[in-house]
Amino acid sequence: MDDLSKYGIILIGHGSRKETYNQDLEVISKYISRKLNAKVELAYNEYSSPNWRDVIKEFINEGYSNIIIGLAFLGRGNHVYNDIMGEMGVKKIGEWEKTFFNGKEASLYLTEPVGPSVLIGLALYLRILRALNVKDRMYIDNPNEIEENSISIISKYLEDVEDEKVRRIIAKVIFASGNPELRHYVYVSEDAVEAGKEALNAESEILTDVKMVASGIRWSKVSCYIDNEDVRRMAKSTNKTRAAMGIRYGAGEGGKIIVIGNSPTALIEAIRLIKEGKDFPLIISTPPGFTNATEAKEELIKLGIPSIVLRGTYGGSGIATAVTNELISISGE
Repeated sequence: MDDLSKYGIILIGHGSRKETYNQDLEVISKYISRKLNAKVELAYNEYSSPNWRDVIKEFINEGYSNIIIGLAFLGRGNHVYNDIMGEMGVKKIGEWEKTFFNGKEASLYLTEPVGPSVLIGLALYLRILRALNVKDRMYIDNPNEIEENSISIISKYLEDVEDEKVRRIIAKVIFASGNPELRHYVYVSEDAVEAGKEALNAESEILTDVKMVASGIRWSKVSCYIDNEDVRRMAKSTNKTRAAMGIRYGAGEGGKIIVIGNSPTALIEAIRLIKEGKDFPLIISTPPGFTNATEAKEELIKLGIPSIVLRGTYGGSGIATAVTNELISISGE
């Protein structure tokens, strides 16, 4: 990621006389600031302060020549096209564009509004499900006496892990591998469990890299395209692995949970899809290997999206399956 000190980041919302609206946007602003470890200013188009026009002037006066505008709007209405883009003097969304604002030149990048994101649809769908009181439609209970005893033993290694759900995820990595030392290599992003829960409760599909992972996941919507004939042809024509092309083929418009337990090249392809604009609520990544595996896992972590990763050369399909099943259990509680 570039040195963020070079960029000014402004989130623009519509604004409201109702303070609760602004409080909700402040939560989003603080979240993005924490994720980027950068300064993020929240501004409004009308009714509330600060006004985005004043904030841009401040940023330019402070020396920021590259300013990213995060549009906290559901769609591209008049406020976006007329009030914001029109006054900024820019014509494009999703591209850097030079313009003059308040008599000074600056490069602006306007993000797409959030409404078209599949993640927004998933979140709203979940809230509708709550109103319908849909519960436990697809969950399969897993715990048995042997597993409970094993987890009890493993828990002694994890007494310093404060978050109970994260502790359960790490315990399953140890349980599936038989190696307590792997507790030092498990990365769980701060939003991974909640993002996974929302996606699963919205009945999202799980896409895997290999059949071994798919066959072990206790979920009704699991897909793997490694043996698909179109995927075979894609792999041959591109000189890439079938596991990688299976992820690209199966990703669709996004919105699926990606679980990769065997193939580092599948993880690399998932990262490419993210950079191309696909939205995935969660990626679980535990592929082993001495070529590409470590590097791809670290790149995934740096992207800052919700993820559960077994770092280094360690990994395996059984670990990916165990982690996914534990997350399914958590989401059903």
